[in-house]
Amino acid sequence: MKISRKKRNILFAGAISCAMLFGIGNTMAYFTENSVQTNVFTTGDLDIGLKETSWDPEEKDGKNMYPGYTVYKNPTVKNITSGKNGDEPCYVRMSIDILDSQGAPVADSQALNLIYKTIYFDKTFNGSYDKKDGTGTGLIQDHIPGYNLAQLAAYPMVNPLWVKDTTRSTASRLVFNYMGEKGNGIFNIGEESTLFTNIVIPTDWNQTEMQKVGNYQLKVTAQAIQSKGFATQSEAYRMLDEEIKGGTLQEVDRSNEN
Repeated sequence: MKISRKKRNILFAGAISCAMLFGIGNTMAYFTENSVQTNVFTTGDLDIGLKETSWDPEEKDGKNMYPGYTVYKNPTVKNITSGKNGDEPCYVRMSIDILDSQGAPVADSQALNLIYKTIYFDKTFNGSYDKKDGTGTGLIQDHIPGYNLAQLAAYPMVNPLWVKDTTRSTASRLVFNYMGEKGNGIFNIGEESTLFTNIVIPTDWNQTEMQKVGNYQLKVTAQAIQSKGFATQSEAYRMLDEEIKGGTLQEVDRSNEN
């Protein structure tokens, strides 16, 4: 990741995002090249990566969805800082922007509530940042006849290591802060974590639900800021918000990189 430096080298922050368009009964779907690393914001030496190794747009993932449709989708963030300047622990947050086919935030509350019910985390999923074609034994891709809402109730929306940021979240933008197994939010060099693992259309749905949901996008963004120099995670995120709001962080388009 090319690092954009600022005079205030004390602050290290980064963000990357990826987006997909789901087609309900259509062949409308797209994803960024390599499914990763578009819209990067960095300063200093911190470097994070975001991959979705089990999502394959070439295999028509996300196209022509129907009741019972199940596909692996594993947005995974990793602290890929080189370590040449020593340890670089950080705090990481990820957001899910729920957008319509034109890229505008979905405003219909009924549609949003249905879309929430398509995102799940299966702890048995064995994919990773570098492992392609991960699989799970709980929610299985292309499982016949699929899963109903009663079965899906056993699975959380996101990895329990991530906690919803109720202050920053909105109906169409869900923000989750990484807390980790220790609960301190520290994300060390080489550490990685997956936010969710599957997109599932419940078998309970009929044409009414499918039409209400329509074609939608999920834009997943990962942001990180160094943990050193901050007393708390919330203090670090407030600083990151200020840097983003003030335009200090520069956007680097990496959509054409391999």
